Amino acid sequence: MVVGGGSAGVAAAVGAARAGCRTRLIEKYAFLGGAATASSVSIYCGFFDQNRRRVVDGVGGSVLRRLQERGVYREGSFSWSGNTFVLLDTETTKTVLDEETHAAGVDIRLHSTVVGASRERGWLREIEVSDAAGRHRVAARAFVDASGDGALCALAGAGVRVAPAGERQTSTLASRYGGVVPGADLSREGVRVAVNAYNRHSGRSLPHTQGVLARLPVTGEVLALLADEHVDTLDAAALTGAEINGRRKARAYLDAFRAYLSGWENAYLLCTGPQLGIREARRLRAREEVRGADVLAARKRPDESIARCGWPVEDRRVPGVARYVPIEGKGWYDIPYGAICSDDLDNLWAAGRLTGSDDDAFASLRVMGTAFATGHAAGVAAALYARGAKHDRALIRAELLRQGALL
Repeated sequence: MVVGGGSAGVAAAVGAARAGCRTRLIEKYAFLGGAATASSVSIYCGFFDQNRRRVVDGVGGSVLRRLQERGVYREGSFSWSGNTFVLLDTETTKTVLDEETHAAGVDIRLHSTVVGASRERGWLREIEVSDAAGRHRVAARAFVDASGDGALCALAGAGVRVAPAGERQTSTLASRYGGVVPGADLSREGVRVAVNAYNRHSGRSLPHTQGVLARLPVTGEVLALLADEHVDTLDAAALTGAEINGRRKARAYLDAFRAYLSGWENAYLLCTGPQLGIREARRLRAREEVRGADVLAARKRPDESIARCGWPVEDRRVPGVARYVPIEGKGWYDIPYGAICSDDLDNLWAAGRLTGSDDDAFASLRVMGTAFATGHAAGVAAALYARGAKHDRALIRAELLRQGALL
């Protein structure tokens, strides 16, 4: 059973099914993709290290190849950080993820939310799922929490780590703008000048002058990641306020760009979110944590690794500010098996931004490309566990390699 259909969840479900296990994936939205589709964070970060070497393949690589086959694969890079990313078309991404899971034989249940869990003597027995027909109990031999927020971990009483709200990574409401002419200014310096000019002449105050503007494939619309919010995303009232405030900021940024940014004179707001792009909520209390020192030193673990990460520390604990710290040699580090294993429920794994890590390591491994890798590993481990091979690192690594993962 996999909870959550984002990057980690898709990879977990496909990996488990390819390992020969009957697999169900439940997702609360009407589509797969997680933040990439539900929050319009239309950028896959983490597939490459800062030397532009691929560090993630397997299920994630298969998804990229499907995008290439449809002619919508586009790479980009940030000149100020050296990071390489993949730009996405939202509707194509949804369809590609449908195809990837269907080809593997995953039993998908959309419009479904986990609302309860039962445990017994260090073992998760079943979950309770709510959908339009009511509530249903579903038993499984192994479970993966890929919900991002750690919904299954919380309901099962598994150990989690929750940083104080003011110390977490900020969240961002992504916006998409149309009517931005080819060759329009999308530069960081242009954004800074435009926002400062808007603040001076309007009497209003947009607090953030740093962010990302990127032209998306197919539609040519512009993705903006600017409206940062420092919010407790586990508090519904606080999250509601942040969503409303983010929408207000998105329109104010449009006003600023139309007035002061070249090529934006006839721009219009296509959509926001719909959901806030959440970077941090809960993290798994895992058998082993990835440490910031492991990240910066590009630590390799030849016998324990289940995934690679080549994304630098991208610390966004201060709203509107991104602090980048490169990995040694601009390379990659290994993520050990223990970082995706619950330390108190033997048949529960967690992946993506739930991976066990300290604050600095979290700021690196939380991105979606790496989530494909940790999710893939969690799904394979869960499937082998369900088939009787419990926490056999060598067997897990062998199966991941058979499925094309990079270790």
